[in-house]
Amino acid sequence: MPTDDLVFYDIETPIDELIVQVHENELALAPSEVDVVDAARAIDGEVWSPQLPPYRAWAAQGGEKGADGDLLVVGSLGMGLSDEEREALLAQATERERRGDAARAQDARLEAVDLRGALRVRRDEDGYAIVAVDLRRFASAVGRSECLVVNLPAYLGGVPVVRIAAEAFARRFVQGVGVRLLAIPDTVERIGANAFLALSVQHIHVGAGVRILGEQPCDLAGVSPRLKRREYSVDVRNERFSSRDGNLFADGGATLLFLASPYDERIELPKGVECIGAAAFAAGCEPPSVVSCPATLARVDAKGWDDAVWLCPPEAPAHRPLAARGVRLAGLQAVELDGCWYDFDGAGAVLVAGPPAPTSVSKRFAAAAAVRAATLRGQSAVEQAPSPGQVAHSAAHSVAPEDVLVLPRAVEGRPLVRVGVRALPYAPASLVVADTVRVVERDNACRNAKRLALPEGLEVIGAHCFCSRILEGPVSVPASVRSIGEGSFEYAVCRLEHTGTIVHVSADQLLTCFLTDAADGVPFDYGRYDEQLRSGKNLPDKLGAVLHRLTVPYRLEDATRTALVAYLRDHEREAQERVAQEGDRAMVEALVRDGFVDERTFDRQIELLRACNRTDCVLYLMEQHRAQTKPASVKDRFAL
Repeated sequence: MPTDDLVFYDIETPIDELIVQVHENELALAPSEVDVVDAARAIDGEVWSPQLPPYRAWAAQGGEKGADGDLLVVGSLGMGLSDEEREALLAQATERERRGDAARAQDARLEAVDLRGALRVRRDEDGYAIVAVDLRRFASAVGRSECLVVNLPAYLGGVPVVRIAAEAFARRFVQGVGVRLLAIPDTVERIGANAFLALSVQHIHVGAGVRILGEQPCDLAGVSPRLKRREYSVDVRNERFSSRDGNLFADGGATLLFLASPYDERIELPKGVECIGAAAFAAGCEPPSVVSCPATLARVDAKGWDDAVWLCPPEAPAHRPLAARGVRLAGLQAVELDGCWYDFDGAGAVLVAGPPAPTSVSKRFAAAAAVRAATLRGQSAVEQAPSPGQVAHSAAHSVAPEDVLVLPRAVEGRPLVRVGVRALPYAPASLVVADTVRVVERDNACRNAKRLALPEGLEVIGAHCFCSRILEGPVSVPASVRSIGEGSFEYAVCRLEHTGTIVHVSADQLLTCFLTDAADGVPFDYGRYDEQLRSGKNLPDKLGAVLHRLTVPYRLEDATRTALVAYLRDHEREAQERVAQEGDRAMVEALVRDGFVDERTFDRQIELLRACNRTDCVLYLMEQHRAQTKPASVKDRFAL
């Protein structure tokens, strides 16, 4: 097989010149130089289904005399050998195995040079299909594993190669081989989906005959060696696909199939694009933070950049579906202030995107490991990459990011009235919402937030908001809030200022007790909450929830009150300790009123309160005890 024409090493020749050279020297091979697999075809009337051989039960043959397979008899016969004879037999077996390993290693070395079977094709009705390209064997023959040029054959024995199968560049064939250019001949008409997924190729040239190209996702970090970039070029004679600046288009430039990577912090999509394919954006690299869209954009199937800020004109057809999907949209008049993006509508300013999440420690270590590996291979411009110990030291002594976010009351002279959809998927440890904000839209999870301050005047909180699960409570929900969506405040303790109650929120959305647009202005279903308390489903702190519910019995039925007090009696010691540690006078008064603190439990409860320095609670219990105790008669006081 002519290895020099099929796979060769070239690091200096420009890509454009290489493409011209490979097309001028169109490669044709003989069928004897490749491994040809005929496509299986069913005969008329034949039914293809897996046929299992009949089951045969194993049975020892030879009866009592013993034979191979009879473990008991064979073991008994072996006991007649001496230790020396047994050791000699084992030594012979070990030597025979060592010679076999050496022979197999020699065969593997010969196979690495012999390229028969390195290129496997399948004979179809309309031509040949490439089903396997073993680049590892080609790289061994060339003596290089980086910057290779792969020129796929156009003809085999005069028959054109018309198809590249999805498994042609399987990971077991291409692992550890870096390709600088992959040239697809003009005879190829179809390329299977994911054909280049495992291939570490920087530039792919699509020939003139390709008319069907499956989705080709790209993960720069998911291939070996790791890719720094990927781009496409297309023959100018191709009627279906085209390329510009390394980007791959279809339908005359209306459909963007792949955007050349890597990406800057701000990206402007090509003009005239109407549709973005599902695999248009490469993974394994830093995504952009801002994406500028043309007014012609109508559809976006790729979802890898949903966390970016999309500057999309409202008149663009894609604006509404992107908004429904939760993409952070902003108009062309949007402004950036202190790392946050704000847009404007008729009511005022809108928070579109908060500060980005800090890079995690694991991600920083992974990036440093990739740089170090590239440096050791001589593929990085860095002369000396930091060691893992140095990376760990810098991570431990790095300055912590700002842990407070205070939203401004006004932006560009207009009041901030709304927090947009998914504007705050991440938030610093402390978040203060401005008192001008009236609506917090859905999916503002505020992960990492521990402290939350919501203003009086806030009216609506959308679904799945403030669900970091580490909020330090109770979180004050202003009395002005009349609507709270499901999934909000997961595992948080909230104080509803409208009723003065403290509720413990479950993480089960099917058991949500929050209400939207409540008629009485109280966005909470206390009846359903009481059922949840009695069942105890998905409550991280049922004991605390019961104590808080009895403290302020808003809309609490007598039957539920009795059941909750019975629960406290079943957990009497834990409840008394909890009251002493976290309770207040209102809680103690409620427990006295409901009969949990009585003559039997009085002594232990007051001692626990004294130990925790709860003076106000101790004074209240002493006053209650004195008032309930009947004064002794003079005769009883002086009796011996």
